[in-house]
Amino acid sequence: MNYNMNSFKLTVSAGVADETKGKRRWTRVAASLMGYSCSDLESLAALKACFDCFRRGQLPKSDPQPLLGTGEDGVLFALRQKDKVLYLLLQRVSDGRVVEEAYLAHLDVARLEVAAGKAIQALAPVTVWGPES
Repeated sequence: MNYNMNSFKLTVSAGVADETKGKRRWTRVAASLMGYSCSDLESLAALKACFDCFRRGQLPKSDPQPLLGTGEDGVLFALRQKDKVLYLLLQRVSDGRVVEEAYLAHLDVARLEVAAGKAIQALAPVTVWGPES
């Protein structure tokens, strides 16, 4: 599965490998937001929680806060209003400077929330068939 929208890239690969002791099913998740890797459960959960809170109107208006990484190197988020419409502002910072930013509307955030949920589902434990070792 491949997904690429609004600076969120997700690739989920799955397959079966023959091993000497039996077959093993594997899944690999590679995800990044604005070029910042977020392939582990902690990062994906942070993304999904932020998206969910935005859609429910539970994010306070404030200065950009770290979502992934730190305030010096990572992705920050904030709530912004333009023309009476609320947007989720995402900023990619590197060495303390903003190098990229995106304003996401509710529909875009909903799509990204679904994609982050699929990535979390793909992180399920590996199932192994074959003789026990």
